[in-house]
Amino acid sequence: MDKFQIADYSAALKKDLTLFDRWQVLVAALNTTTDATELLDILQKILAFDMHQAQMVRIANDFWFPSTHWVTVAFAKLSEAASLQPTTMMLPHGQKVAELHFEEWPNATFRFTKAPLAAGGYYLEETAQNLRVLYWDFNRQRLYLDTQQFAKLVQTEAIQLAGVDALTAFQKRLVAVADQLMAVGFDIEMPGLDAEKQAGLVMVQKDLPAHVLDSLFVTAAKQQFVLKRMQGDTSGAEISLGDIAMKLTQHRQEDGHSQWTYDIIDHNQIITIYTLLQQLPFFYQWYAAQLTFVGLKDKREVFVD
Repeated sequence: MDKFQIADYSAALKKDLTLFDRWQVLVAALNTTTDATELLDILQKILAFDMHQAQMVRIANDFWFPSTHWVTVAFAKLSEAASLQPTTMMLPHGQKVAELHFEEWPNATFRFTKAPLAAGGYYLEETAQNLRVLYWDFNRQRLYLDTQQFAKLVQTEAIQLAGVDALTAFQKRLVAVADQLMAVGFDIEMPGLDAEKQAGLVMVQKDLPAHVLDSLFVTAAKQQFVLKRMQGDTSGAEISLGDIAMKLTQHRQEDGHSQWTYDIIDHNQIITIYTLLQQLPFFYQWYAAQLTFVGLKDKREVFVD
Protein backbone atom coordinates (compact mmCIF):
# COMPACT_ATOMS: atom_id res chain seq x y z
CA MET A 1 0.00 0.00 0.00
CA ASP A 2 1.43 3.40 -1.03
CA LYS A 3 1.30 6.45 1.14
CA PHE A 4 -1.01 9.12 -0.24
CA GLN A 5 0.84 12.38 -0.87
CA ILE A 6 -1.57 15.25 -1.36
CA ALA A 7 1.21 17.47 -2.70
CA ASP A 8 2.04 14.91 -5.42
CA TYR A 9 -1.65 14.60 -6.27
CA SER A 10 -2.00 18.36 -6.57
CA ALA A 11 1.13 18.66 -8.73
CA ALA A 12 -0.06 15.91 -11.10
CA LEU A 13 -3.47 17.53 -11.39
CA LYS A 14 -1.89 20.92 -12.14
CA LYS A 15 0.29 19.34 -14.82
CA ASP A 16 -2.76 17.87 -16.57
CA LEU A 17 -4.71 21.10 -16.33
CA THR A 18 -1.76 22.97 -17.85
CA LEU A 19 -1.77 20.48 -20.72
CA PHE A 20 -5.47 21.07 -21.35
CA ASP A 21 -4.93 24.81 -21.14
CA ARG A 22 -2.33 24.58 -23.92
CA TRP A 23 -4.82 22.57 -25.98
CA GLN A 24 -7.55 25.16 -25.46
CA VAL A 25 -5.19 27.94 -26.58
CA LEU A 26 -4.46 26.07 -29.83
CA VAL A 27 -8.15 25.42 -30.59
CA ALA A 28 -9.02 29.05 -29.85
CA ALA A 29 -6.21 30.24 -32.13
CA LEU A 30 -7.46 27.95 -34.92
CA ASN A 31 -10.87 29.54 -34.56
CA THR A 32 -9.69 33.15 -34.76
CA THR A 33 -6.78 33.12 -37.21
CA THR A 34 -7.25 34.59 -40.68
CA ASP A 35 -3.67 34.08 -41.86
CA ALA A 36 -2.87 31.00 -43.96
CA THR A 37 0.68 30.58 -42.63
CA GLU A 38 -0.49 30.83 -39.04
CA LEU A 39 -3.39 28.48 -39.75
CA LEU A 40 -1.07 25.78 -41.07
CA ASP A 41 1.30 26.22 -38.12
CA ILE A 42 -1.57 25.84 -35.65
CA LEU A 43 -2.90 22.80 -37.50
CA GLN A 44 0.48 21.05 -37.35
CA LYS A 45 0.71 21.76 -33.60
CA ILE A 46 -2.79 20.38 -33.06
CA LEU A 47 -2.01 17.19 -34.97
CA ALA A 48 1.24 16.73 -33.06
CA PHE A 49 -0.39 17.37 -29.67
CA ASP A 50 -0.38 14.31 -27.41
CA MET A 51 -3.33 14.39 -25.05
CA HIS A 52 -2.31 10.98 -23.72
CA GLN A 53 0.31 12.77 -21.64
CA ALA A 54 -2.52 13.50 -19.23
CA GLN A 55 -2.38 11.14 -16.26
CA MET A 56 -5.33 12.20 -14.15
CA VAL A 57 -7.76 14.05 -16.37
CA ARG A 58 -9.29 12.09 -19.24
CA ILE A 59 -11.23 13.83 -21.98
CA ALA A 60 -14.67 12.36 -22.68
CA ASN A 61 -14.87 10.39 -25.93
CA ASP A 62 -17.66 12.61 -27.25
CA PHE A 63 -15.30 15.57 -27.25
CA TRP A 64 -12.18 13.99 -28.68
CA PHE A 65 -11.71 14.21 -32.45
CA PRO A 66 -9.21 12.51 -34.78
CA SER A 67 -6.73 14.31 -37.01
CA THR A 68 -9.08 14.26 -40.03
CA HIS A 69 -11.56 16.41 -38.08
CA TRP A 70 -9.02 19.17 -37.47
CA VAL A 71 -7.82 19.00 -41.08
CA THR A 72 -11.46 19.55 -42.08
CA VAL A 73 -11.73 22.55 -39.76
CA ALA A 74 -8.59 24.11 -41.20
CA PHE A 75 -9.68 23.54 -44.81
CA ALA A 76 -13.09 25.04 -44.03
CA LYS A 77 -11.39 28.24 -42.91
CA LEU A 78 -9.34 28.41 -46.11
CA SER A 79 -12.49 27.71 -48.12
CA GLU A 80 -14.47 30.39 -46.32
CA ALA A 81 -11.74 32.94 -47.05
CA ALA A 82 -11.60 31.83 -50.69
CA SER A 83 -15.24 32.28 -51.66
CA LEU A 84 -18.10 34.72 -51.30
CA GLN A 85 -20.35 31.71 -50.78
CA PRO A 86 -20.37 30.15 -47.31
CA THR A 87 -18.76 26.91 -46.20
CA THR A 88 -20.60 25.02 -43.47
CA MET A 89 -19.25 22.32 -41.16
CA MET A 90 -21.70 19.72 -39.89
CA LEU A 91 -20.98 16.99 -37.36
CA PRO A 92 -23.35 14.07 -38.05
CA HIS A 93 -24.75 12.35 -34.99
CA GLY A 94 -22.46 9.60 -33.77
CA GLN A 95 -19.56 10.58 -36.04
CA LYS A 96 -16.17 11.98 -35.07
CA VAL A 97 -15.26 13.92 -38.22
CA ALA A 98 -17.04 17.03 -39.46
CA GLU A 99 -18.42 17.16 -42.99
CA LEU A 100 -18.15 20.10 -45.34
CA HIS A 101 -21.04 21.67 -47.22
CA PHE A 102 -20.43 24.31 -49.89
CA GLU A 103 -23.38 26.61 -50.56
CA GLU A 104 -23.06 26.43 -54.36
CA TRP A 105 -23.44 22.64 -54.21
CA PRO A 106 -26.22 21.99 -51.64
CA ASN A 107 -26.76 18.32 -52.47
CA ALA A 108 -23.14 17.27 -51.94
CA THR A 109 -21.16 16.56 -48.80
CA PHE A 110 -17.38 16.33 -48.44
CA ARG A 111 -14.99 14.94 -45.83
CA PHE A 112 -11.28 14.34 -45.31
CA THR A 113 -9.73 10.89 -45.01
CA LYS A 114 -6.13 9.88 -44.39
CA ALA A 115 -4.18 9.03 -47.52
CA PRO A 116 -2.66 5.51 -47.33
CA LEU A 117 0.82 6.81 -48.10
CA ALA A 118 4.10 6.61 -46.23
CA ALA A 119 4.42 10.33 -46.93
CA GLY A 120 1.10 10.99 -45.19
CA GLY A 121 -1.39 13.59 -46.35
CA TYR A 122 -5.16 13.65 -46.65
CA TYR A 123 -7.80 13.26 -49.34
CA LEU A 124 -10.82 15.52 -49.70
CA GLU A 125 -13.65 13.23 -50.82
CA GLU A 126 -17.27 13.58 -51.86
CA THR A 127 -19.13 11.26 -49.52
CA ALA A 128 -21.99 9.86 -51.64
CA GLN A 129 -19.73 8.32 -54.31
CA ASN A 130 -16.45 8.33 -52.34
CA LEU A 131 -14.81 10.32 -55.12
CA ARG A 132 -11.55 12.10 -54.39
CA VAL A 133 -11.17 15.79 -55.15
CA LEU A 134 -7.81 16.76 -53.67
CA TYR A 135 -4.69 15.48 -52.00
CA TRP A 136 -3.49 17.83 -49.25
CA ASP A 137 -0.10 17.34 -47.59
CA PHE A 138 0.74 20.33 -45.42
CA ASN A 139 3.96 18.81 -44.05
CA ARG A 140 5.50 18.61 -47.53
CA GLN A 141 3.41 21.54 -48.77
CA ARG A 142 1.54 19.86 -51.63
CA LEU A 143 -1.98 20.33 -52.99
CA TYR A 144 -2.93 18.19 -56.00
CA LEU A 145 -6.18 17.64 -57.90
CA ASP A 146 -7.27 14.09 -58.74
CA THR A 147 -8.23 14.75 -62.36
CA GLN A 148 -9.63 11.25 -62.94
CA GLN A 149 -12.07 11.29 -60.06
CA PHE A 150 -12.94 14.97 -60.45
CA ALA A 151 -14.07 14.18 -64.01
CA LYS A 152 -16.34 11.48 -62.54
CA LEU A 153 -17.53 13.91 -59.87
CA VAL A 154 -18.91 16.38 -62.41
CA GLN A 155 -21.12 13.58 -63.74
CA THR A 156 -22.75 12.81 -60.39
CA GLU A 157 -26.42 13.53 -59.89
CA ALA A 158 -25.68 16.17 -57.25
CA ILE A 159 -23.61 18.37 -59.55
CA GLN A 160 -25.89 17.74 -62.52
CA LEU A 161 -28.82 18.96 -60.44
CA ALA A 162 -26.85 21.96 -59.18
CA GLY A 163 -25.94 22.93 -62.74
CA VAL A 164 -23.05 24.53 -64.57
CA ASP A 165 -23.03 27.68 -62.41
CA ALA A 166 -22.47 25.54 -59.31
CA LEU A 167 -19.57 23.74 -60.97
CA THR A 168 -18.05 27.08 -61.99
CA ALA A 169 -18.35 28.42 -58.44
CA PHE A 170 -16.90 25.23 -56.95
CA GLN A 171 -13.91 25.31 -59.29
CA LYS A 172 -13.29 28.97 -58.45
CA ARG A 173 -13.41 28.10 -54.75
CA LEU A 174 -10.80 25.35 -55.11
CA VAL A 175 -8.57 27.58 -57.24
CA ALA A 176 -8.78 30.34 -54.63
CA VAL A 177 -7.83 27.87 -51.87
CA ALA A 178 -4.87 26.78 -54.01
CA ASP A 179 -3.85 30.41 -54.51
CA GLN A 180 -3.74 30.95 -50.74
CA LEU A 181 -1.51 27.90 -50.32
CA MET A 182 0.69 28.77 -53.29
CA ALA A 183 1.33 32.16 -51.67
CA VAL A 184 2.91 30.39 -48.67
CA GLY A 185 5.08 28.06 -50.75
CA PHE A 186 2.91 25.06 -51.61
CA ASP A 187 3.45 23.00 -54.74
CA ILE A 188 0.13 23.19 -56.60
CA GLU A 189 -1.03 20.89 -59.39
CA MET A 190 -4.66 21.48 -60.41
CA PRO A 191 -4.84 20.63 -64.13
CA GLY A 192 -7.85 22.04 -65.95
CA LEU A 193 -9.47 23.63 -62.90
CA ASP A 194 -8.62 27.29 -63.46
CA ALA A 195 -10.74 28.90 -66.20
CA GLU A 196 -7.89 31.32 -66.90
CA LYS A 197 -5.45 28.47 -67.59
CA GLN A 198 -7.09 26.28 -70.22
CA ALA A 199 -4.28 26.22 -72.79
CA GLY A 200 -1.87 23.33 -73.19
CA LEU A 201 -3.60 20.88 -70.84
CA VAL A 202 -1.38 17.81 -71.17
CA MET A 203 -2.80 14.34 -71.83
CA VAL A 204 -1.38 11.50 -69.79
CA GLN A 205 -0.22 9.43 -72.76
CA LYS A 206 2.13 10.42 -75.55
CA ASP A 207 1.79 9.10 -79.12
CA LEU A 208 -2.01 8.91 -79.20
CA PRO A 209 -3.10 5.91 -81.31
CA ALA A 210 -5.08 6.87 -84.40
CA HIS A 211 -8.12 4.86 -83.30
CA VAL A 212 -8.45 6.93 -80.12
CA LEU A 213 -8.91 10.19 -82.01
CA ASP A 214 -11.05 8.47 -84.65
CA SER A 215 -13.40 7.25 -81.95
CA LEU A 216 -13.99 10.85 -80.84
CA PHE A 217 -15.17 11.75 -84.34
CA VAL A 218 -17.55 8.78 -84.32
CA THR A 219 -18.88 9.47 -80.82
CA ALA A 220 -19.42 13.16 -81.57
CA ALA A 221 -21.19 12.45 -84.88
CA LYS A 222 -23.66 10.12 -83.16
CA GLN A 223 -24.80 13.11 -81.09
CA GLN A 224 -24.82 15.54 -84.04
CA PHE A 225 -21.56 17.30 -83.18
CA VAL A 226 -19.03 17.93 -85.94
CA LEU A 227 -15.29 17.75 -85.33
CA LYS A 228 -12.83 18.99 -87.91
CA ARG A 229 -9.29 17.92 -88.65
CA MET A 230 -6.79 20.72 -88.16
CA GLN A 231 -5.30 22.08 -91.34
CA GLY A 232 -1.75 23.17 -92.13
CA ASP A 233 1.30 22.38 -90.05
CA THR A 234 -0.69 21.55 -86.91
CA SER A 235 -2.20 18.08 -86.47
CA GLY A 236 -5.22 17.34 -84.35
CA ALA A 237 -8.93 18.02 -84.13
CA GLU A 238 -11.15 20.93 -83.14
CA ILE A 239 -14.79 21.59 -82.43
CA SER A 240 -16.72 24.84 -82.14
CA LEU A 241 -19.54 25.10 -79.62
CA GLY A 242 -21.03 28.54 -80.12
CA ASP A 243 -18.52 31.02 -78.69
CA ILE A 244 -16.45 28.17 -77.22
CA ALA A 245 -13.89 26.03 -79.02
CA MET A 246 -11.91 22.97 -78.02
CA LYS A 247 -8.75 21.80 -79.73
CA LEU A 248 -6.87 18.52 -79.35
CA THR A 249 -3.40 19.24 -80.66
CA GLN A 250 -0.43 17.05 -81.47
CA HIS A 251 2.99 18.50 -80.58
CA ARG A 252 5.86 16.67 -82.24
CA GLN A 253 8.96 16.44 -80.05
CA GLU A 254 12.64 16.15 -80.86
CA ASP A 255 12.83 12.60 -79.48
CA GLY A 256 10.35 11.43 -82.13
CA HIS A 257 7.37 11.19 -79.79
CA SER A 258 4.27 13.37 -79.81
CA GLN A 259 2.64 15.07 -76.84
CA TRP A 260 -1.08 15.77 -77.09
CA THR A 261 -2.85 18.64 -75.36
CA TYR A 262 -6.28 20.18 -74.91
CA ASP A 263 -6.97 23.86 -75.46
CA ILE A 264 -10.31 25.25 -74.28
CA ILE A 265 -10.89 28.62 -75.93
CA ASP A 266 -13.34 30.87 -74.12
CA HIS A 267 -12.70 34.60 -74.32
CA ASN A 268 -14.87 35.14 -71.24
CA GLN A 269 -12.66 32.70 -69.27
CA ILE A 270 -15.56 30.93 -67.60
CA ILE A 271 -15.55 27.50 -69.25
CA THR A 272 -13.10 24.76 -68.28
CA ILE A 273 -12.51 21.27 -69.59
CA TYR A 274 -14.60 19.98 -66.66
CA THR A 275 -17.49 22.23 -67.74
CA LEU A 276 -17.38 20.55 -71.15
CA LEU A 277 -17.18 17.10 -69.56
CA GLN A 278 -20.31 17.95 -67.60
CA GLN A 279 -22.21 19.53 -70.49
CA LEU A 280 -21.21 17.33 -73.45
CA PRO A 281 -22.18 13.66 -73.02
CA PHE A 282 -20.24 12.60 -76.13
CA PHE A 283 -17.06 14.17 -74.78
CA TYR A 284 -17.33 12.54 -71.36
CA GLN A 285 -18.24 9.18 -72.93
CA TRP A 286 -15.10 9.28 -75.07
CA TYR A 287 -12.92 10.70 -72.28
CA ALA A 288 -13.95 7.99 -69.80
CA ALA A 289 -13.53 5.20 -72.36
CA GLN A 290 -10.06 6.37 -73.40
CA LEU A 291 -8.93 7.65 -70.00
CA THR A 292 -5.56 5.88 -70.00
CA PHE A 293 -4.68 7.78 -73.18
CA VAL A 294 -6.49 11.11 -72.99
CA GLY A 295 -6.96 11.77 -69.27
CA LEU A 296 -5.31 14.90 -67.93
CA LYS A 297 -1.82 14.34 -66.60
CA ASP A 298 -1.68 14.77 -62.84
CA LYS A 299 0.27 13.56 -59.80
CA ARG A 300 -1.09 10.00 -59.97
CA GLU A 301 1.57 8.71 -57.57
CA VAL A 302 -0.24 10.23 -54.58
CA PHE A 303 -3.68 8.85 -55.47
CA VAL A 304 -3.89 5.32 -54.13
CA ASP A 305 -7.09 3.26 -54.28
